[in-house]
Amino acid sequence: MSNVVWDEMSPRSVLIVEDDALLRELLAVALERHGFVVETAASAADAKRVFSRGDHDAVVLDVSLGPGPNGFDLADALRSQAPHIAIVFLTNLPDSRFAERDPKGLPGGVAYLRKSSLSDVGALIEALDSTLRGQEAGVLRQDSDPARPMGGLTRKQIAVLRLAASGMSNQQIADNRGVSVKAVEDTISRASKVLDIDTSAEGNLRVAAVRRFLAVTGGTPPTVGDGPPGG
Repeated sequence: MSNVVWDEMSPRSVLIVEDDALLRELLAVALERHGFVVETAASAADAKRVFSRGDHDAVVLDVSLGPGPNGFDLADALRSQAPHIAIVFLTNLPDSRFAERDPKGLPGGVAYLRKSSLSDVGALIEALDSTLRGQEAGVLRQDSDPARPMGGLTRKQIAVLRLAASGMSNQQIADNRGVSVKAVEDTISRASKVLDIDTSAEGNLRVAAVRRFLAVTGGTPPTVGDGPPGG
């Protein structure tokens, strides 16, 4: 647990942007218990409304916020209004490439934490305090950790697995990317090797790769539009 201390007579204000209602409430309660003044929002649109009428010191942002702008887009918008706002990304995504964002394009001075890595609220408190004080995030940039889940995947492999996870068949992915079905199959095969999936199980290779991708990124298997395992 963090030993961070600050002036209780001047509490710091945080906006939590998280589309999962239970997690949003749990985070709010935890930060309030540590002396923060907390407001919450469930989407980027809600966050912009709350932010515009407040005077927040920091924002804790999920990246995947459902339809519309994601957390990276929202961070850009908030920084344009308040250039010195502290930002902590709290997400399932191993790094920004999984949301089609170049890691070099993230706002400066942010912290990036994976939800799966938090054993208690202490790491979040530490990340908030560091970013609020303008200190170097260092180990709080978990998107830069070489040992992060699926960190060895290339941008193309991530893009293909994302499309497969959305329910597209290999033919649909090929049409979407303007390549051959064979090229899509080869990309999935090479991605599976990076993920240490048994490539000898040809019939289940695509399914296994998609399941691993969804397990790490916090997604759910598609229920419509599924192609066959090799589809």
